[in-house]
Amino acid sequence: MEKQSIKVTILADSIERIGNNRITTWQLTYPRFIHSELMTHRILSKNSASSRAIPFNKMVEQVENDPFIPIAWQKKHTGMQGYEYIIDEELINQCRLNWLGAKDKAIQFAKDANYNLQVTKQLCNRLLEPFMWHTIILTGT
Repeated sequence: MEKQSIKVTILADSIERIGNNRITTWQLTYPRFIHSELMTHRILSKNSASSRAIPFNKMVEQVENDPFIPIAWQKKHTGMQGYEYIIDEELINQCRLNWLGAKDKAIQFAKDANYNLQVTKQLCNRLLEPFMWHTIILTGT
């Protein structure tokens, strides 16, 4: 199975002969947590994969085999945007191990809810979202 990463593919790109108006369609893959930021832009047309529709076992398999893991760890800060990153290799490794431990616990809780408590995939898949890759088709001018 190919590992995911942040990527963009242009699926279609057209320029009007008269007027030079352009319309472009992209396929984007990014960490699921970025999705809410993209959804704030209403000028774009979007069609997105739904974690409510994907079968639970498939979602678990994706998160187990290819979880999203941050490539950089920002230091704790006030406000919405920080500018300092953790650079100590030992601390970065601890952050990564902590993240993967949280992923394992999320999978455990989601499996327990789905298999033992018979909770719908729509809720169980939500527990896995911080560790998911997300794909969307996006069109804009």
